[in-house]
Amino acid sequence: MGQRLQGTVREEGGAVLPLATVLILPDSLISSTDENGTFSAQLNAGSKQVRISYTGFEVRTVSIAFKADTSIVVELKQQVDQLKEITIEGDRLSNGDLVQSTRSGIHRLTQKDLNAIPALMGEADLIKTLQLLPGTLRGVEGSSDLFVRGGAADQNLVLLDGAPIYNTSHLFGFLSVFNPDVLDHVEAMNGGFPAEFGGRLSSILNVHTRNDIPDRTHVSGDIGLISSRLFIEQQIKKDKASIWLAGRRTYIDHVVKAVGEELPYFFYDFNGKIVFKPSANDEIRISHYSGEDILDIFRDANDDGNGFLTSYQSGNSSQSVSWQHRFENQWKADAVVMRTRYNYRIRNAFRENELAALSDIEDYGGKITFSNDSLRGSVAYGVEWIRHGISPSVINSEGTIAELLESSASTGRISNEISLFGQREWSITDKLRANAGLRTSMGIVDNRKYIFPEPRLSFRYALRDNQAVKINYSRMVQYMHRISNSAVSTPTDIWYTITDSIRPQTSHQFSLAWQHYIPNRKLYFSVESYHKTMRDLIGFEEGTNLFFNTDFASKLVQGRGRAYGLEWLIRKDQGKLTGWLSYTLSWSWRRFDALNNGEWFRARYDRRHNGAIVMQYALSKRWAVSGVWEFISGARFTPVIGQYTVLAPTLTGFDLIPVYSKVNGVKLADSHRLDLGIKFFSKPNRKFQWHWFAGVYNAYNRASAVGIIIEQDETDGSLNYSQPGLFGLLPFISYGFKF
Repeated sequence: MGQRLQGTVREEGGAVLPLATVLILPDSLISSTDENGTFSAQLNAGSKQVRISYTGFEVRTVSIAFKADTSIVVELKQQVDQLKEITIEGDRLSNGDLVQSTRSGIHRLTQKDLNAIPALMGEADLIKTLQLLPGTLRGVEGSSDLFVRGGAADQNLVLLDGAPIYNTSHLFGFLSVFNPDVLDHVEAMNGGFPAEFGGRLSSILNVHTRNDIPDRTHVSGDIGLISSRLFIEQQIKKDKASIWLAGRRTYIDHVVKAVGEELPYFFYDFNGKIVFKPSANDEIRISHYSGEDILDIFRDANDDGNGFLTSYQSGNSSQSVSWQHRFENQWKADAVVMRTRYNYRIRNAFRENELAALSDIEDYGGKITFSNDSLRGSVAYGVEWIRHGISPSVINSEGTIAELLESSASTGRISNEISLFGQREWSITDKLRANAGLRTSMGIVDNRKYIFPEPRLSFRYALRDNQAVKINYSRMVQYMHRISNSAVSTPTDIWYTITDSIRPQTSHQFSLAWQHYIPNRKLYFSVESYHKTMRDLIGFEEGTNLFFNTDFASKLVQGRGRAYGLEWLIRKDQGKLTGWLSYTLSWSWRRFDALNNGEWFRARYDRRHNGAIVMQYALSKRWAVSGVWEFISGARFTPVIGQYTVLAPTLTGFDLIPVYSKVNGVKLADSHRLDLGIKFFSKPNRKFQWHWFAGVYNAYNRASAVGIIIEQDETDGSLNYSQPGLFGLLPFISYGFKF
């Protein structure tokens, strides 16, 4: 049977390199590393040469006297002409390999991508970077919402090491919960979904944290204007076990206080991970995340201790344990169990009066996948289970206010999702390759069961060696819904599961893509069109107030949607000048029998044009400049277009009744923004590495509209609209270090 050779390929002193090419001589065996940068082969004893190649890195050959089971680590050096600070990567981290995949609508980001881009307050942010890619629209300025291919913000499944994250924002939406120091790589899937993923209609954001076992202690950190972060990793046993810890906290409360104002708000988050490799064929990972946003305001105008207290608290926590095992026959198993929770609590108090609202959701789940990858094709199958427990809305009132608003609670619910999945990829001809999969999901709540088949199908036809056309089809089903009055998500939005009367959301998505890679210029081109139909989308009756309302379920309505668009991307990931240009032309429509007279209307995130230019230029080995220019069409809203008078019910006067336009009949002004940054690095051969990153957010001071203010003219009673902006020119500076 022979002995097993297992190896890990990583960047010198850095992250692992997924899907690097591995050639083993004299056996002439060709393989590739998996998403964790590892490869495995069954070989006969003898002298071996292992040749590792990876786009943008120097080729390295390792000689081995192979006699017994052996494990090696191979580090590759980046090519001298490659800019290290920014790379936007595809499905296989190489644009050339991306063209070879059957899938499209996939983007891959690394830690370097986030840290190189000028951002709000200088804070590197995963969600803000994703908003610069085609197919992904942002909400209002500063928001961490993602609207993917005409879908709502709740139609994105966000996974952190296999555990769902229900609220992805800090600072009321201006920053995401993902500490960039802990990220290894991120896959954003907008289409061509693998059968192993489901539960949402629009996208899968699969976030992986670091899995390396370092050879020594590493410490890194960043000190910014509003927050700081620190990362520490330590080897426990050489090549066997390690631990890392990371923390981040804002001090915006102290910054505001220094200028004579008061904002008693802060957030923090904490990440940790243990990686254990008990054998050459096994790897166990234990991950933890927790974070909170805390606001406490006490107003005491008379300074007598009887002021008004407002407090707000929200937080996520998640834990996961994963185990990867390699079998002797090239098969491997990936198993994960997880727990995640999100809750918020709002409390207002004045003397003996108190009003509090709270909501809670907690999931438990597990998933196991068996897979086999080879040059001839790949096979994967498995099963997944998630238990949702929700207390969607609870109101507690005390004192005289209880006479106006009694304590109440909406019905808590427990639901289960069970899914079976399998897929196979193979070559039909030399030019045509296919990937076919089926996911069958079942949602169970009370005595009701919903069962849906979710077929997935992808084809790739090679026009030339580095040029291909791809067709993808996916059916998706969503069993959890988020209810919101707002045009953007807020921490007080309500998550609600399926019921006897509230059906799962479903969608069918088709996409057609052309991709081309020019190796000698390191240029990647992609044009992709998509069309998506959706059913049983969640809405609510006109005039419904969801805040302080425990009977919201009776006000929910379900309807249909459709979305279509065209996406362009040009990307360059090597040389002194790197970056990308993206543009999305899109439409998104909704229809509910109970709204807008049953007619189709534009979704509130229907934003026709969305484009971005992201560039970085290496002036020298120690200096680099970067810039981001973004344009986006205005969001949609429903304005008051007139008023009429009716006799008051008391017969003592008249009431003014507003007249609204069609739903989302008007849009806010278009917006565009330029961000600029410059980075200065320490000498590369120093043990203690540092850098300064300075720049300006919104360089030409053009504030983007975030809403509508309606004012009535005192003379003639006419209504005037204004669009207040947010964030004019904001300078930033940060200091980062590692050793």
